[in-house]
Order: sequence, then C-alpha cells, then structure tokens
Amino acid sequence: MSFSIKNLLVKARNSYKKFIEMNRNSYWKLQMCGNEEEMREVAGRICRNYLHGAWKSVDPTDLEFRRISGGLSNFLYYVALPDDVSKLGGYTRRESSPDAETDGEPETLASRLAKKNLTRSNSFSIEEPKKVLLRIYGQVHGERAMDAIVTESVIFTLLSERRLGPKLHGVFSGGRIEEYIPARPLLAKELSDPAISMKIAEKMAAIHSMDVPLSKEPNWLWKTMAKWLKTVREERLSSTNNGKNEQEEQVIKRLKSVDYEKEIEWLKKFIATIDSPVVFCHNDMQKGNILLLEDVVQSTGEEDVSVYVQTYDTDSPKSNKENNHTKSFEMTQYDDQNTSDSIMSHMSDSGEPKLVLIDFEYCAYNYRGFDIANHFQEWMYDYNNPIYPFYDEVLESYPTLEQKEIFIKEYLKHYQSNLTDAKDTTPSIDDVNQLLSEVDALALATHLFWTLWSMVNASKSNIPFGYWEYSLSRLETYLRLKQEVIKKEKFNFPQKRKIYEVDI
Repeated sequence: MSFSIKNLLVKARNSYKKFIEMNRNSYWKLQMCGNEEEMREVAGRICRNYLHGAWKSVDPTDLEFRRISGGLSNFLYYVALPDDVSKLGGYTRRESSPDAETDGEPETLASRLAKKNLTRSNSFSIEEPKKVLLRIYGQVHGERAMDAIVTESVIFTLLSERRLGPKLHGVFSGGRIEEYIPARPLLAKELSDPAISMKIAEKMAAIHSMDVPLSKEPNWLWKTMAKWLKTVREERLSSTNNGKNEQEEQVIKRLKSVDYEKEIEWLKKFIATIDSPVVFCHNDMQKGNILLLEDVVQSTGEEDVSVYVQTYDTDSPKSNKENNHTKSFEMTQYDDQNTSDSIMSHMSDSGEPKLVLIDFEYCAYNYRGFDIANHFQEWMYDYNNPIYPFYDEVLESYPTLEQKEIFIKEYLKHYQSNLTDAKDTTPSIDDVNQLLSEVDALALATHLFWTLWSMVNASKSNIPFGYWEYSLSRLETYLRLKQEVIKKEKFNFPQKRKIYEVDI
C-alpha cells in the first residue's frame, strides 16, 4: 500500500485532534485500560477499516491477538488471522460449490452481485498480510510531540516504500499498522562480519541518497543537544540531584565538572572546519536497530521463533541501546508462504544477508561523517549484558583501518551508484581518505551527543540500564579524542595512517 506524503501530512495534522476525540473510548481501551475482549474488538475494527480481504469479515474473537511491548507512550499489538480458514467468512464461501451457496433456492441477480462483492472483499489478495503489528500512540502532549510523530511517520513511509524498513500497511491519526517481521537484532560480533558490514554500508548509502521533505540544514544535531543540555542543567545535574549510592555519586560528581555549553561551542567550531556533506541520516545505526531476517520453516503450530519489534516513545529521547537486553519476545510464527510478507531465508539468492532497519526517531539531515562514525563507535558497545550496568565497553572491538576501508569503499560505491548512471562507481583513494578524515572528526560529536542523551534518561527511564555509567564512558572518550585533536593542531602531528594504493 502506497501513501502520498502530502496526504499523510495533511491527514495527520488536520484530523488528529478530531479523530482522537471521536475515538477517545477506543484508544482508552487499547492503552491497557480496557479488558482483553474490548481491546481485541478495537484492534479488530482498526484492522478491518485499514486492511482488506479476509480482515473485512473475520470475527475479532477469532483473531490471534496479544500485547507485545511498548514505551511509556506507545502500545504495540500483534494481530493475526486465524489458521482455521473456516473462520474467515467469505474465504470459505469462495471455495464452496455454487449449489451450497443457494441452498436450493433460485439464484437472483441481486444474490449473484452480493456474492461477487463478498468474495472480492473477503478473499486473499497478493498484498494481503496474514499478520500485522498494530501501533497505538499513547497520550501525546504539545504541538512538538505531534510534529515528531508526523515526521517519524513520513520517514517510516518513505523508507518502507524503498524497502529499507518494515512495510507500512496503514496509517491513521492514532497510530499505524506495520509489517510483522520475524527477525532478530544483530549481535555485537556480527558487525565485524565482512558480508554483514558491507550490507550495512549499502543500506546506509541508500538512506543517505534519499531526498526527504525535511530541512536540509544540519541543525538537528545542535538543536537536539541544546534541548538535552537544558534538561541536564536544570534537572539531572542540579544541586539537588544526588546519586543512589556512593559509586553513582562519584560518577555524577565527575559529570558535573564539565562545562557542556563550552564543549558544544568548541565542537561547533571544530566541525565547521570539516568538509562533510550533509545528507539524510539514520543517526542511530547500531546493532539493535539492524534486524537480520530469520529463516522461516513450515509451521506445525508448535514452533516458536524469536521476534524483535521496534518501540517508539514520544515522551523521552529513546534509543534501542538500553532495550537490547529486554526486547526479544517469543511469538508463534505462522506459515504464510502465500502472502506477500513471507520471509523464507535470512540470506538472499546471491548469498548476501537480508537486513531491515528500524527505529527512525532520530532520522534527520546531518553530516554523513556523523552517521558512519556513530556506527563504528557502536562496534565497541555490547548492550546484551544481563548484569548491571547492562552493557560492555570493548575498546578492542573498534574497527581496524582495513575494516573501515571495506565499509567506506562499499558505502561510496553504492552512494555514487544511487546518484549517477555511471557504470564504474569504484571510489578513488582520495575519496576513501576524505571520508576517513570526516569519520575521525565527527566521532567526537557522536560521543558528546550520547553523553547528553544518557544523562537525560538517567533517573527518568524505567528501563534497567546504567545511564550514568554510560554517560561517563562516552564523555571520557570524547575528552580523550578532543585532546588528540588539540595536540595535532598544536604540534602539527601527521594525520592517522591513510589508505594508499598498495592497500587496495
């Protein structure tokens, strides 16, 4: 299903309040305030209104329905058609004999037309999904919160249509209906797999080459950090905010010793000296936001697969960093070999891994060096640690020059291919070295960015994660890299080793 961006924006902005008022009771029920029967009825009605085929006639009591997960202002539901085709209304009548339909009575023109319309509305079509993910937004406060939802929905639509993210089956003012994906997030060790790394580079190049109806100025980075800094200064690092224990107090004391406003100003001046093109970026392409499609086998009704779903929270700056150790859910995988959303293998016919990107909350125009640098930095962090602080920092996992070269060459090749008709898009050595220098410089911005993000979430998020510790870790890395830049400028130290012809 394809949606006009203009229509999406107009519909979302002009009818949101009216729609919410008209459906206040329905959303109240789906926001975990109604009983299961009421919630199932509302979910069935939404799917009936926005989907087609068997969804038009199936009884809500026959739907596979369950709550999956969600943030503080987000509710996700898994909804699937029943395996028993006898419960799909017109689907079984379509398969029945004409004699059985008339019960011996003469067939009139009206009855024939009624049967035709019933068959058309209830039978499966090529595009009909058998299972979907129903996303319901919770309480949304303020115009900016609504704008954030609209922007994220537009981005979701664009990436969906370009097959870079989950398919969008329906969008409405109170939420949307998404493709259900049997997949899992990448593991930390898989980021260094050459085949997977090259595929991530290809996906990133596809996003970077998109033309999205958003501001093309790289203001998002600085506006976001300024907003977070205000919260940090007024709440998180205020004189009244003390740690829960002595260790946390020491961490907070160290974080308070830094003048973040001055650091942001210094960073702005430094980045201004770096020639890094501004493109449409994901800005959070870490392992938790990159899904590897799972193999699907013929289901016997007793097999389970691990399913990963994206959450979206409008009230706090979310990232899947803190959720990776809690976001895997066991759900029944149905055999949907005759539907459009079936996934038969996590490997394509060419042997390449099949990846799907999620979590577009931070998508915005930004420096391309930031997006790539951020991805490289994420190689060092594993968020699957079940023990506090629920992450591991492994500095040795940072990509080597050779690994960065593989990624960057693949990225540049696909980026140029997306923008030009040239047959040979092999990047030059100068192009590779230029991007390497951008990545090294913008790495500082990624660390300061996530330092502030983590402090904003500290003491606020209910998700178990060592926000204070993570913030300090990113801050110390930022300060170390900053000192390297200052020394290089002061003593005219040579740049880090470049890629030469012999390396190619």
